Amino acid sequence: MKTTTRQMVAMSASADPSFLPLATSFVHLAALGMKLGEREAMGLQLATEEIFAYLGQVSPGQTIDIQCFNGGYYIEAVFRFSSEQFNMRAFNLTASVCLDDECSLDEMGLLIASRQVDRFQFTEAPGHQVQLTLIKNKAYPPIGAEPVPPSRPLTTFTIREPQDEELKLLVQLANRDYPVQVIPRFFKYPGRVVDMVAIGEVSVLLAVGPDDHLGGGLVWRLMGPKTVECYGPFLFNQGSASPLAAALLDAGLGAIGRTNALGLFVSRPTAELPKHYFEPLGSLTSFHKDGSATSQTAYFRLLHEDPGAAVWAHPGLEGFLRQEYQRLFFPREIRLVTHQGEMTNPFSVLSADFDRFRGLVTLYPVRSGADAADNLAQYLRLFRGEAIEDIFFLMDLAQPWQADFTPALLQCGFAPRLILPYAGEGDVVMFQWGDVTE
Repeated sequence: MKTTTRQMVAMSASADPSFLPLATSFVHLAALGMKLGEREAMGLQLATEEIFAYLGQVSPGQTIDIQCFNGGYYIEAVFRFSSEQFNMRAFNLTASVCLDDECSLDEMGLLIASRQVDRFQFTEAPGHQVQLTLIKNKAYPPIGAEPVPPSRPLTTFTIREPQDEELKLLVQLANRDYPVQVIPRFFKYPGRVVDMVAIGEVSVLLAVGPDDHLGGGLVWRLMGPKTVECYGPFLFNQGSASPLAAALLDAGLGAIGRTNALGLFVSRPTAELPKHYFEPLGSLTSFHKDGSATSQTAYFRLLHEDPGAAVWAHPGLEGFLRQEYQRLFFPREIRLVTHQGEMTNPFSVLSADFDRFRGLVTLYPVRSGADAADNLAQYLRLFRGEAIEDIFFLMDLAQPWQADFTPALLQCGFAPRLILPYAGEGDVVMFQWGDVTE
């Protein structure tokens, strides 16, 4: 498998207006040097301008460290600074500016910055140390309508890694033969898949005949430090008795087993998945525009002995966790998170990751706050207004502060659906919104 060195450039500057052109030029030129398109680089430059200017206003003179990383198919601009006054509320997708509120107008630049990037991450450390990461995807042409060769059953085959053009063919065949619900979201862009494999973020195995005819494929990627998410197997005109699915999965398990991953899960399995290899993890529901809904079982397989872990949870989630951990035989110590009069943030922040390819959206907690229920309700109104019905929320149980969202989630109609072992810093609980009762 090819690998690409992760490029990085860095600079530091005082939060002073005289250094604003230096900071914006640095990010813009770094992004272009890392092969981000001009339009996307300008968006990242504008976001940098607004963030640097805001910090210069609320905390003048402090040092701002900026790093740009080449992620292969995206660019990261990482800002590190110290500020007690940096208001992340403007990064909510539902944020707006009140023209009669001077403080709100001061934060308009942050709102503009948040709209210039595809996603963001925000972490805080003791002493009000802040790291804000802005992520901008490279532009790729979407999958087209190019003709593909007809598929035929393979009587003999080998399992091997793909070449670049074979990856693109796999993407085309999967989009031709499978419903969008089971196809990875990144399969909308064949070129992106090639780059994701090149940097090692995604792994692929193919089943090919003696003449290199493509009969099927298996795709997986690391989710968190210890868990792998698998897609497929995808088979093309192989028949129900074909051994390709089991052969692909055996080869994939062999490759994944040589890593540090403890487990593998399949949240959107194809019909060809050899289910006897796995334990059922739970189910997710897909809502359709005609008002109907279908349920899909997710599966999990433990690859190495689970060493056990401690998780943090709100009492409102304790019953679900104990039931699922007992059913799945995951050794866990559940530590309850309760507030005992300490101060809390007034405003919560959420990051929304749209998967318009499959018609769904996933929310990630960025900061907890007293307005969590109102904030979630605003997001739900926004999604419903765009006719998005498949709405998910991921909570990392290794982060105690994320448990604060539990009452708001339950109040707004979310329900816990799956535990994804080690899918984040720890186990991740996937909530789904709506009437998802079986």
